[in-house]
Formats: sequence, C-alpha cells, structure tokens
Amino acid sequence: MNRTTDLLKIRELLQRRRRDILLASQGAQRELTSLKDQERDPEYEENAQAELADYTLSSLMEAQRREVMLIDAALRRMDTGVFGTCVDCGYDIPTERLEALPFAIRCEEDATRHELEVRGGHQATPTI
Repeated sequence: MNRTTDLLKIRELLQRRRRDILLASQGAQRELTSLKDQERDPEYEENAQAELADYTLSSLMEAQRREVMLIDAALRRMDTGVFGTCVDCGYDIPTERLEALPFAIRCEEDATRHELEVRGGHQATPTI
C-alpha cells in the first residue's frame, strides 16, 4: 500500500473509534443518570459502592472526552494536510507509528526527546 491509502485507512479507523466512543459515552451517561436517580440506601457500604460507581463512570466519561478531542485534532490535521508530519523535524512519521498511535504529532525520536525535556529539562537528557 502507499502512504495515501494507509492514511485513508487510519482516517476510517479514527472515525469508527469516534463513533464507538460517543455511543459508549451515551451509555455511560445513562448509567450515571440512573445511578444518581436511585434512592440512596442508608447503609454505608451501599453508599460507598454507589459513590465508587459514580466516580468510575465519571472518570470513564472524562477519558472518552479526551480521546474524542485527540481524534478530532487528528482528523483536523488530516483535513489540512499536515497529518503524519512530525511537528519538530518536518519528516513523515512512519505509518506503523501512526497505525499504533494515530494521535502522534512527532516521530518516535522527537517524541522521546520532547518527553525527556518535559520531564526533567536538559538534566533528563542522557549523555553519551
């Protein structure tokens, strides 16, 4: 396959994943609403379980929201013709990396360098 075909395949995967997340998020929202509408049992253990379920569903919905934002950003980069180009070096990000991590905006080398700089500045950069 050529790069254009590969990128179209990645676009389809992103769009499918976005739809799946939105459907799952709607289900989680219904669960959360149902949980909040239930009568709270006066038993402490029951309340703790309900609060844990509420927290878990809220965390899941937040993670889904963040993933949809990443997908939308990747789709915008595709629409503007910059998807798959490293923001640091300007070279093409390998298709294998994009298939595994379609939100990638850096090639692996620049991503590693960026992560080291973010974590600890120049002191975190290994010396040879």
